[in-house]
Amino acid sequence: MLVWKTVKQFAPAKINLYLHIVGRRPDGFHELETLMALISVHDTLDIDLLPDAPGKIEFTCSDPTLSDVKDNLATKAARLFLDEFKLSTGVRIHLEKKIPVGAGLGGGSSDAAAVLRALNLLSRVHAPDAKLAELAARLGSDIPFFIYSPTAICRGRGEIIEPVRLTKNLCGVLVHPGFGVSTPWAYKTYAQNPAPGIAGRAFADFTLRNDLEPPAFSKYPWLPVAKAWFQKQPEVLDSLMSGSGSSVFALTDTTEARGPLVVRFRAEFGETLFAEMFAVAEPVESVPR
Repeated sequence: MLVWKTVKQFAPAKINLYLHIVGRRPDGFHELETLMALISVHDTLDIDLLPDAPGKIEFTCSDPTLSDVKDNLATKAARLFLDEFKLSTGVRIHLEKKIPVGAGLGGGSSDAAAVLRALNLLSRVHAPDAKLAELAARLGSDIPFFIYSPTAICRGRGEIIEPVRLTKNLCGVLVHPGFGVSTPWAYKTYAQNPAPGIAGRAFADFTLRNDLEPPAFSKYPWLPVAKAWFQKQPEVLDSLMSGSGSSVFALTDTTEARGPLVVRFRAEFGETLFAEMFAVAEPVESVPR
């Protein structure tokens, strides 16, 4: 039985608190171990069913550069869900885009996971998380993380997930320079000179390190400059690039320190640059309307 409602689904970004490349797989991909955490910066999706248009998928987006992209991870997730459970309905998706594109924050993957969760609720299929994660893995190796856990160690290509709970509440400032870094390029360049990233501050649960920083920093000097600037600020515990870039985050000692840090960052690097306060987030549920 289908229930004709709209669901507002929040799709949180992630940061990599560490990203270690531990080898090369037989399939040509790199073997990873990474600690990923969802944060409070998020996209918002409004999703509803179209009972009078079976198989039709409509997609709109607040970002005009993405509004014409009809074959994206969100629409692929919708198509996969309809096909897997043989549902005779269409789907309408509107995406309010907040997470920068090509930023190492998993925005597209989180959007896809949000669509799977929303359709699971709307259709009353009630598939368990394990089934949703199986579908997610068909779409991309890091998407199951967004189904399972707010914080997890991910291994393999990212599809082997071990949920963990951090002992310290983390918060900080996330910045993006306005350009993206190609993930395939970053891994290919790393393979040409497989040197680990520089280890940063050691916390109780992890030590900051990203093995994709050296290739990204070699091509995009804005990234090491931003990281070094953050590390000089008195309220910053340390800073790291997320994923393959191009976002950089700074962890702060208090939540109150974040606002003044954003102000100083924008004064230094430009008032129009993306700079957002964040906290490591708990899972965000679907909200029927």
